[in-house]
Order: sequence, then structure tokens, then C-alpha cells
Amino acid sequence: MVIREYPKEIEELMKIYEPYANRIHDGKLENAPKKVIEAFEKVKKWAWEQGQ
Repeated sequence: MVIREYPKEIEELMKIYEPYANRIHDGKLENAPKKVIEAFEKVKKWAWEQGQ
């Protein structure tokens, strides 16, 4: 399954962590504010639930 458009909530969360995307290593976001890490973890969980 390919998602062409993300739900609005997921898009907003992605905007929060995308400036820190270069700090993602082995599926973990490191050295970022707590809010950013939480947003990343929520998106990661959502993607896992979608099978992506």
C-alpha cells in the first residue's frame, strides 16, 4: 500500500521533526528537544501501524 497523502495530524508532526531529520540514526532521533522526539516517535508508530 502506498500513501499519497498523510493525515493532517501526521503532516503537522512531521513538520516538527523534519528540521532534525539529520539526527536520526538506527531509527532513533537523538540530541533534539523532547517535543521533537515525541513527534518523531508518534509518526514512527503511526507508520508502523500502516505497515510502512
